[in-house]
Amino acid sequence: MNIRLIIILFVPFWLLSPDVPDHDIDDNAVPGKMIIQLRPGISHIKAIGILENAYAGVQLEAEKCLSQELGIWLFSYEPVHTGKRSLLKEIAGNALVNKLQFDHYIALREVIPDDSLFDEQWALKNTGQAGGIPGADIDAAMAWEVAFNDGLTALGDTIVIAIVDDGFALGHEDMHYRKNRNEIPGNGIDDDGNGYIDDYDGWNAIYSSGYIQPKDHGQHVAGIAAARGNNGKGVSGINWNVQVMPVVGASTVESVVVEAYSYVYSMRKLYDESGGAKGAYVVVTNSSFGVDFGNPDDYPVWESMYDSLGSLGIMNVSATMNGIWNVDEVGDIPGGFTTDYLISVTNTTNKDEKYLAAGWGTVSVDLGAPGKSIISTRIPNSYGYKTGTSMAAPHVAGSLALMFAAAGDAFMLRYQQEPASMTRFLKNLILDGVDPLPGFDTICGSGGRLNVNNAVRKLVNPRIQFQGDTLSISLAPDSTACETNGIANLLGFELSYVVDTEEMPPWAEVYLSAGTLPPSGQDTLLICFNAIGMDEGTYFGTLSLTDMAGMSIPLVLQMTVVPVQGIEGGPVSSSPGLQAYPNPFHGSIRVVAGNVESGRIGFSVYSSSGLLVYSREEYNVGHGVYEFIWDGRDAGGGLLPPGIYFIRVGNANRSSCLRVIRMPV
Repeated sequence: MNIRLIIILFVPFWLLSPDVPDHDIDDNAVPGKMIIQLRPGISHIKAIGILENAYAGVQLEAEKCLSQELGIWLFSYEPVHTGKRSLLKEIAGNALVNKLQFDHYIALREVIPDDSLFDEQWALKNTGQAGGIPGADIDAAMAWEVAFNDGLTALGDTIVIAIVDDGFALGHEDMHYRKNRNEIPGNGIDDDGNGYIDDYDGWNAIYSSGYIQPKDHGQHVAGIAAARGNNGKGVSGINWNVQVMPVVGASTVESVVVEAYSYVYSMRKLYDESGGAKGAYVVVTNSSFGVDFGNPDDYPVWESMYDSLGSLGIMNVSATMNGIWNVDEVGDIPGGFTTDYLISVTNTTNKDEKYLAAGWGTVSVDLGAPGKSIISTRIPNSYGYKTGTSMAAPHVAGSLALMFAAAGDAFMLRYQQEPASMTRFLKNLILDGVDPLPGFDTICGSGGRLNVNNAVRKLVNPRIQFQGDTLSISLAPDSTACETNGIANLLGFELSYVVDTEEMPPWAEVYLSAGTLPPSGQDTLLICFNAIGMDEGTYFGTLSLTDMAGMSIPLVLQMTVVPVQGIEGGPVSSSPGLQAYPNPFHGSIRVVAGNVESGRIGFSVYSSSGLLVYSREEYNVGHGVYEFIWDGRDAGGGLLPPGIYFIRVGNANRSSCLRVIRMPV
């Protein structure tokens, strides 16, 4: 069960009206403090003196200027009146007061579990305990405010982490180990038909059996990712109610590792093929082991296992070596693999530094995560500390499992349809959401330390942004015009999208079906409006963009058809006529715009996908006819390919759009 802190919001002064609710007490008010915005255009000192004299009975006194330009001051008053809205009503009636409110308590939006040892889990919430630096953590408490820890996806699948390690304490009070309910333990039969006999508790690839031996390392790793949180016991994992599939596969020989991953693959594949009736919904694996100084070229089968798992929608997390080595130079397995379905992790301290005895490499290591003096579950039913990259990796694995708990219906549906690409998308969110740390640009590829809160919020919040939420235009009857609207990628990696025109009205058209935005990049859409045959009035429609992960954002289209003399902001006639010849053209095309207003005029060319490929502006043009010559080249001087292009000519008041065809030279 989730618990949440009560969040006391600061109410902005400009939203407060002198009309206050009937109940007289504001329970969240700071005792004896009030925020007042003075009327503009008056002397602050003089106004404060008048107010202090007028309300001397409640000891009103200016304490601090909060904004000199906006005239906002913090006042103190007699605490006995704290929270009484009747006092606000009295002072609000003064002619010197523009807005006022009580000062209020606020709180961070985070969820703090009641686990008895949570205060020692600096990696999840670092308050400076044990000499650490406050904030040098993964912000788990803030992520829990967004992601529900019920262990389920939005579509009802039970999230499973496969921990591949040396052994586990299956009876630990603070863990939820998954059981294969389709298997009858000990009967020597493969009841569920997955190819493994008696795998009720999991799989032991060392002995090729269902026996899971108790080992401290694996138990500690599992607890970091998935210990049961907010149950009043021990520690909290990053995803409280996720199930752990225990797989014994940390061995001295590679063949055991391959068998271990094969078991995970078989269980997820069986889940998908049976519609969830059998198998397990594994979304991430964790392996806190590897081969120091290994050459990736010598381990092609191991690497291919990650690609196979990724094709099903499973991301894999591994620990880099515990040594003072640049693993890009000396080699590391599995960190040196080039597969897209692996995240390699190094060890950071409670001071946000790389742990000395931890590998690094901007190619082989993706990010850092807490791994020094980490408290977690231990055998047989206890808790204790361990240090190493082995402890860093499960912080990332648990974070990925938490992202599945946070994801909405749209993402999970897209994940069902495109598991491989959406798995890579989640990896990119993890890496894009790191907290950058000084010097880490030479330590790992992302340049920072895991921040699960950033990753979760990048998943649940919009990732593409329109320039504005409404695109408005005013047209004269029987005229046409085009407008552009900017779109921005809010993520630090390339993001593709498609244009949804299903709700677009017949009087609007966008020349785009899909596109790709560069990392943190921008682009423009060309949208044309057609008022021909439309009655006077205001019309509305909607255009939507859907990003590659299934999230849609709308743009409201508003077209107002009014008589020429009735358009606000100056007279606007029908769109200036455009002519272009020759059309189609081979080399250059001459574009003639009639009835051009004096002043600035813009000339823009868009591809058939709606992307701006060329533009220029002319200033101080005279009223009348204006001509442009376009040679079929882009803004950089490169010759554009043959095809359909759209030419837009106009200014802030009006514009016209013309379709032209460029033929092969």
